[in-house]
Amino acid sequence: MADLVAHRRATAGDITITAELARAGRAELQDDRGGRWLLEHDSDRADPEQIHNDALANKRACLVVGSIDNVVVGFARAFLSNAATDTLCMIEELIVHPDARAIGVGSEILSGVRAWAIENDCAAIESHVLPGNRAAKNFFERVGMKTRKMRVSADLV
Repeated sequence: MADLVAHRRATAGDITITAELARAGRAELQDDRGGRWLLEHDSDRADPEQIHNDALANKRACLVVGSIDNVVVGFARAFLSNAATDTLCMIEELIVHPDARAIGVGSEILSGVRAWAIENDCAAIESHVLPGNRAAKNFFERVGMKTRKMRVSADLV
């Protein structure tokens, strides 16, 4: 019998596992090209439990979990961003446990985020991918997303 892969909006009872997944995801980023910069300059340094609790309490944010046989193995955190003319859904985190990758959990989670974005009249959904993270780029392309811009930077000190 095939495992049941599903998504749902997160609850307060999911925060311990989503925070644990976030911490593990941050650790994975340390050695990725651009990962240290993201963690030191672009990421919220607050504890993931606080960030995820804040997302649950904020109507302009969304926390979706993905599960296999009702066991949470991944999540996404997104927020509404007002662009010049439209509202965008910005995915800040999308993390799936390494043992649960490549079997549809990420796609299922993204499906939940997309539904939330549509409910909130978003014109587009966006995320970021580190340079060299071919697996993440390929995932987003497989689910119909495309690269629209790249951010470049240079250290000055």
